[in-house]
Amino acid sequence: MRFWSFECLLLCLLVLISSHFDALLPNSLALQPSYSCPYYEKSALLHFKQSFTIDCDIASESADAYPKIESWGADRGNCCSWDGVSCGEETGHVTGLDLTSSCLYGTFPSNSTLFKLTHLQHLTLSDNHFNHSRIPSEIGRLSKLVSVDLSDSAFSGQIPLAISNLRMLSVLDLSFQNRKADSELRLQDPSLGKLVQNLTHLKELYLGQVDISSSVPIILANLTFLKVVLLQACNLYGQFPTSIFHLPHLEELYLDGNERLEGFLPEFQGPIPFSLGNLTKLTYLDLSGQEDNNVFSGDLPSAVANLTQVQHLGLSHLNSRPERLIAWLSSLSKLTALSLDFVNLGGEVPSVIANLTSLKELTLFQNQLSGEIPRWLMNLTQLVELNLEGNPSLHGNFDAFSELKYLQNLFLSGVKLKFSSQNATSESVPKLSLLELNSCNLMDFPQFLRSQHELNLLDLGNNNIHGFIPQWFVNVTQESLYTLDLSDNSLTGFEKPVMFLPWHQLEILYLQHNKLRGLLPIPPSSMVVYQVSDNQLAGSIPYQICQVTSMKYFDVSNNRLSGQIPNCMSDLSSSLVVLNLKGNSFHGTIPHLYPKSCKLKMINLSSNQLEGSLPRSLANCIDLEVLDIGRNQVNDTFPSWLGGLPQLHVLVLRYNHFHGKIGKPEGGLDFHSLRIIDLSNNYHTGDLPIAYLQNWNAMKLFDESRSIASGTTFQFAVVISKLDMAMIGTEEYNYSITITNKGNDLKYMTKVLTVFRAIDFSSNNFAGMIPNCIGEMRGLEALNLSNNNLQGEIPSSLANMSRLESLDLSNNRLSGQIPQELTQLTSLAVFNVSYNLLKGPIPQGRQFGTFDNSSFIGNSGLCGTPVPNKCGNPSEPEPSSVPKESADDTEEDSMLIDLIIRCLGYIGGFGVGCAFGKYITDRYHEWFMDTFGRRRMGPRPRRKKAARLTN
Repeated sequence: MRFWSFECLLLCLLVLISSHFDALLPNSLALQPSYSCPYYEKSALLHFKQSFTIDCDIASESADAYPKIESWGADRGNCCSWDGVSCGEETGHVTGLDLTSSCLYGTFPSNSTLFKLTHLQHLTLSDNHFNHSRIPSEIGRLSKLVSVDLSDSAFSGQIPLAISNLRMLSVLDLSFQNRKADSELRLQDPSLGKLVQNLTHLKELYLGQVDISSSVPIILANLTFLKVVLLQACNLYGQFPTSIFHLPHLEELYLDGNERLEGFLPEFQGPIPFSLGNLTKLTYLDLSGQEDNNVFSGDLPSAVANLTQVQHLGLSHLNSRPERLIAWLSSLSKLTALSLDFVNLGGEVPSVIANLTSLKELTLFQNQLSGEIPRWLMNLTQLVELNLEGNPSLHGNFDAFSELKYLQNLFLSGVKLKFSSQNATSESVPKLSLLELNSCNLMDFPQFLRSQHELNLLDLGNNNIHGFIPQWFVNVTQESLYTLDLSDNSLTGFEKPVMFLPWHQLEILYLQHNKLRGLLPIPPSSMVVYQVSDNQLAGSIPYQICQVTSMKYFDVSNNRLSGQIPNCMSDLSSSLVVLNLKGNSFHGTIPHLYPKSCKLKMINLSSNQLEGSLPRSLANCIDLEVLDIGRNQVNDTFPSWLGGLPQLHVLVLRYNHFHGKIGKPEGGLDFHSLRIIDLSNNYHTGDLPIAYLQNWNAMKLFDESRSIASGTTFQFAVVISKLDMAMIGTEEYNYSITITNKGNDLKYMTKVLTVFRAIDFSSNNFAGMIPNCIGEMRGLEALNLSNNNLQGEIPSSLANMSRLESLDLSNNRLSGQIPQELTQLTSLAVFNVSYNLLKGPIPQGRQFGTFDNSSFIGNSGLCGTPVPNKCGNPSEPEPSSVPKESADDTEEDSMLIDLIIRCLGYIGGFGVGCAFGKYITDRYHEWFMDTFGRRRMGPRPRRKKAARLTN
């Protein structure tokens, strides 16, 4: 007995000594695994490390990013202990590599040594920047991979079919939600169906914002282990396969952002085994559509009441009767997030919501709600986010929200609010992170903001706030704000004048449409969107702005800025998407150095005093969609070298000194994507450019599937580290161009530019005949060839331009008769052939019955309604003709005649121009907004990426 007691005592003593000894060991030794990775795998990791540089500012978005690979080294011992590396305990082979947010920057080698790690099971490279590399096909060699996450790492191009060889995959994430990783992945050849056909073990599929451009393959319904499917904004179209709803383990399905995707929810009658109502494990269901396109139609089926485990329910934009949308809500007691945007609820806030006491997020945006904000809403004490925006008949007292202690995000734009003066600075108002009070008729900065030190986003736009931005407001928000909207007020500046904007972390700033005076404030290095258009700012652009390399949008249009455009602005083109300097007094030449990395999509330098030639390096901006240099003093020949830009849709060079003949396109530089071209009021000579006109295919066809609502949008994300959430925003930047239609300068906004087709060659010195090939431009809506020296007959082929609304051929030397076929142009609202040499009867019927004498004046040979000359009347005077110029006529005489004719044309056409302006603005009034800038039609989406499933 004593022996066993002694043995036990000795054993305990040894354990104690061992534990004490381990505690004294250095951490580096204590944490060393007992197994060691093979030398060749260690070498492969070190070579992989050498492929990249470390740049946390460019490569990673997360506030927690750090360079994990800095712990790697040949002298750092066992690679299984390196940061981000994990190994199999029995073999020591590298089985996991997690380099999330590791600040890796550089091109990903196609023959990377990473692919020598053939025992790898888990690969995570998300939130890095691989400089628009393609995903190497060599990844298919890693046949043991169970999870792959390459999201938000600036990969681009076609996703390789080799991924389909990874038959053990359980998780595949190639999604894109990161602001700085602005490249695009495609999944078209191979298609989505081919990629996943062998991935029978797949549980989670994340392909958000990958350009798939196809229908949803029905083969997804064969992947019976699927739990999460994320296909947001993938350009999907066609009918959504209802068989996917039958997947037995499906928990989360994301389809929003696919405007051409259609589908329906069947009304369940009887026991359907795999119906929507039988997905009893479903926790996340989002059936939301888009503003102009609902993914699903029909009433919400009663089977939704069976989904008792659903915690997140998105029904926004659903085309269903409101009473059917809310009828089943009381059964879903576990709901923590409910989205009912744009479903026309009407009346008071539905009281059934009061029973959902677990709600943390409630969104009722744009529902025609009215009455007072109900008191029971304050009983939803778990609310973190509340959105009542866009209900202008709703009203209430702001102080009531003090009862929601957990509230962080509050969106009340458009709601009529009262602020109690005695509680104006009350500390009881919860500390908010996101606050939107746009269009709330505020007269001043609300005093309760004095205690809001944690605001990340604040929107006070479209109010009646006037005077200075108070210093107390700057002091409270300067360390926390990421997004600030003070647009459309009457602000004149800062209470304390600033050279640098005072908000140190600011990324998005809207100050347009105010009365700001003084110099242009310099934004912080974090700035992404800098919008200060339509103010009274003066002075020059400070050179420090060129150092803000994260900026994507720079809009200082319609101010009083002057001086030269800094040459360094062209360096910003590697990050800038929009550069808008129009409507100022800039002079000198346009910066000439645009690098091959140019990202610009829109450049507007119109209405300044710029001179010199167009910089040839603009041809490096291969993403350029709109170039507007109108109303300057640029002296150059036609920029044929821009013809190779694949996305160039709009080219405006009006009112400059462009000159010479427009020759033939060379080497495919034919502007094949051009939709709008305006060369008016320049000095071009020679014949109309037939060779170009024949190649402008974008003007020949009109895609009926494109709606006006599909305007160009630019996406970005703002990461708010305090909330650990990513706000993925689609900010629609509405740029405009101005085109003259018979004396009226009309402003065409972004959405119009996606569907509008126009050619304006007016007020040049073009000669020769109007080519027949113009008639092939069936998508053209406006054609202006006025005030030139064109001769010959009007081609009858113009009758083929079935969408034509405005045709101006005035002030030329056209002869012959007006083709009778032109009466087929049933959309024609403006027709002007005044001051030519036309004769014969004016066509009658249809649209020609709406044109008055001003459309035909100056052609004494014309007869019939509406001109005074009657056809077939022998007593009428012989039509006078303009004699041909003799060899002795002087150039001065010709110029004088042209000047007289043009002046008469402008006067005679003024009435027609006004009529057309009235017609166009009545029919398309949204096209011609007087304002210029961002218009947000709905709340910014605020969805955190779907959480990874671990089982």
